Amino acid sequence: MADRQIGLGTLVKVDENDDGSSHTTCTLVMSVNPPGRAYENVDVSAIDDTLMTYVPGQEQHSEFTFRQQWDPGDTQHESIDTLFGAKTVVEWQVVYCGTGVATDEFEGYVSALSPEQITANAKIERTVTIQRKGAITRT
Repeated sequence: MADRQIGLGTLVKVDENDDGSSHTTCTLVMSVNPPGRAYENVDVSAIDDTLMTYVPGQEQHSEFTFRQQWDPGDTQHESIDTLFGAKTVVEWQVVYCGTGVATDEFEGYVSALSPEQITANAKIERTVTIQRKGAITRT
């Protein structure tokens, strides 16, 4: 039986300067919601079929989000803000931990920076949303 995997150690990385080789690890990430994958179902049913029939069409759009303890003065956090302001499409990676380390890599842009409610005795957090602009490659 395969080992059960846990999220501890999962990393989010971004190629901030879009050079294709240097990926910076996003700091203070609390949780990750990787981009989903689904095909559009194309109806190919004929009028004399007794069961509707579909074939896979184009892959549907998906987004990637992660929750982060936000430090407005942190250089890496400011870099994400800069990517948002510039609407820059860059490469993102989700590096899964565990015995069989896998990496999902895709291009996307920061479409939303959503601060959470700020209270006196809690960490300042935000959710970062990335719109996927290309296929996901798993290595």
